[in-house]
Amino acid sequence: MTTKTLPTDHLQFFNHHTGRPRFHFEEGGAAGGAAAGAAAGAAAGAAATAWHTGIDAEIIGHAQNKGWKLDDPKEAFGAAAKVARDLEKHFGVAADQLIKLPKADAKPEEFAAMWQRLGAPKEAKEYDFSGIKFAGNDLEPDFADAMRAGLAAAFVPKDKAGEIVKSVVKYLENAETSETAVTTSKLAEQKAELAKNWGTKYDFNHLQAMEGARRVGITPEAVKALEGQIGYAAVMEHFRKIGASTNEDTFVERGTGQGDVTTREGAMARKTELMADQAWVKRFLSGDMAATREMTQINTMIDG
Repeated sequence: MTTKTLPTDHLQFFNHHTGRPRFHFEEGGAAGGAAAGAAAGAAAGAAATAWHTGIDAEIIGHAQNKGWKLDDPKEAFGAAAKVARDLEKHFGVAADQLIKLPKADAKPEEFAAMWQRLGAPKEAKEYDFSGIKFAGNDLEPDFADAMRAGLAAAFVPKDKAGEIVKSVVKYLENAETSETAVTTSKLAEQKAELAKNWGTKYDFNHLQAMEGARRVGITPEAVKALEGQIGYAAVMEHFRKIGASTNEDTFVERGTGQGDVTTREGAMARKTELMADQAWVKRFLSGDMAATREMTQINTMIDG
């Protein structure tokens, strides 16, 4: 009878019918089992780390409140994508193009931020009016600054501010044109009425009025300003009386007697006559007040 020797590195149990091993243990069975256990433990540890680890806790809480299944990444992603798509369909624009309207009790800076999203500048100086003209000239700095301050307070977008200023400027130009037309028409009426009242002595009285304005140091520009306040006829009559006065508080109405000078040509003729009158010349050179006054009036009429 032959005895079989069992292998030292295998434990074999044979099927007595076929002679084939029923069980087979790999070499180093104890060590191999330990390695397999370690691998299984590592896999279990990896599976224990959730796929959403590291995502903000508030986001995770929001997803949980929505009922999204966070144990299934595919299902969770699908739910989030569907919400984003529905949001875009509802508003018609992407989420980054939406503007949140602040509540009624929101802070001023929250409202400012909303308007700035719509184009309002952070500072009033950002409004550019360089291409806008008033009567062909650049806007007055004070006017431009006032417009900037008002537009900024109303959070007007920069691309709309220019049109608003243009409309204001156009209104002012039209108003100024209308006012000028009315003033011109009124001035023409007053001049016609004054010419009617002064009659043939119009030129003479007008020169006296200019002399009166010169005496009190009123410039032609100031005369025009006064005309706008009290009327052309009243101003001219007032200065005529000053021009005809003998001193500061006495007025002599000249030009009302027979043979008085009332035109420039008449003044030139009168001057020639006086210079030929030796007695008159003597009085004039000696400082006679009447002769001096008469010569002054004649020169005024001649020189204007």
